[in-house]
Amino acid sequence: MGSSRVSVAPSQSARDRHAESLLGFPFRDPSLFRRALTHRSFCNEEDLDSTESYERLEFLGDAVLELIISGHLYRQFSSAQEGQLTKSRVSLVRRETLASVARRLRLGEYLRVGHGVEASGDRYQDKVLADVFEAVVAAVYLDRGLEAACGFVGRHMAPELEEIAHSGSPPENPKSSLQELLQGQGSPPPSYRLIGRKGPDHSPIFTVEAVVGEKEIGRGKGGNKAEAEKAAAQDALTRLKGASPESELPEKCG
Repeated sequence: MGSSRVSVAPSQSARDRHAESLLGFPFRDPSLFRRALTHRSFCNEEDLDSTESYERLEFLGDAVLELIISGHLYRQFSSAQEGQLTKSRVSLVRRETLASVARRLRLGEYLRVGHGVEASGDRYQDKVLADVFEAVVAAVYLDRGLEAACGFVGRHMAPELEEIAHSGSPPENPKSSLQELLQGQGSPPPSYRLIGRKGPDHSPIFTVEAVVGEKEIGRGKGGNKAEAEKAAAQDALTRLKGASPESELPEKCG
């Protein structure tokens, strides 16, 4: 009997249909989308050249995505200074943001991976998902050109682009805000401690504590550790800003 994978992966025809649903039309060269959804571990097990994985496409997609986002922000915020535009771009192309977009598109489910990655659930890691999204952007660019890639990014990153458009600035990073608040009070910076993980690999819920020393100052949940840490930091900010410094802030240094 032949070996079987840990779980039943979508067939190639299912991947092709998913590609068409994302774009609204089929790829002219379906091999591009197939490569964008192929992890190196799959190539190793199937004795394929490593260039058949998404890694080369991810390299190109990183540059294409940055160009698209830069152009969008430049046109949208005509009076913004370079520093503000850069901060907005960083918030849009960072790993956590792109991984969130990839989860909405269910790219992790359609990724071809080897046995080890399948068993560990690493197909749903932020780094993998962010890289796969960039690879898909590159595949669209190579298959249909820059205009199609712009349309793809605009449609599928619409929530993130709208958030910046409504606020006029990139979303605040609660982890940075918490660190600044604590430092302003003379307290040591916070650290984050994973205290729980529930749910299946494709839809986990992480619980994280924000701590200073051994004292919990906030707690949060999220679909990945980064989101849970941000939620814990936001909870800590809410608690600390609503409490008296003497009674609630951690002990100061020195």
